[in-house]
Amino acid sequence: MEPITFKAKKYQAPGDFSASFTLQLVGSLPVHSLTTMSMLPWIVAEIRALSSTKSSKEELGISQIRLYVSPSSLRGEPDTGKIQQWDPLICSGLFEYKPQHVHKLIHNSHDPSYFACLIKDGAANQQSICYVFKADDQTK
Repeated sequence: MEPITFKAKKYQAPGDFSASFTLQLVGSLPVHSLTTMSMLPWIVAEIRALSSTKSSKEELGISQIRLYVSPSSLRGEPDTGKIQQWDPLICSGLFEYKPQHVHKLIHNSHDPSYFACLIKDGAANQQSICYVFKADDQTK
């Protein structure tokens, strides 16, 4: 006698949504927690200027990342590509934050492939961090 088996599709709750994007991490800088929206274009320009002066291949090698966005976290990991299998001993997360720590997003209408994200940790150290990303596909 054969056992009876059932196949059921897993119900995905609306809160389980997640998306991932392949981006280039241009750079990041720690900034004061009182940084305002009007200061962000200068910070983004500084990060882009600093990244253009990097000449080390090591620093440029980890710039390709995979950004995972979900209701519970915003996580960046090095993108190893399809040729290399993911190994937790080699590939660790670059950053991970709760969505409520994302304080500001800035998008340059003159160069739509670049955007920045200001993260406020809420800790007592009064520092935030600004990440600048470059998307290969401007439509995403």
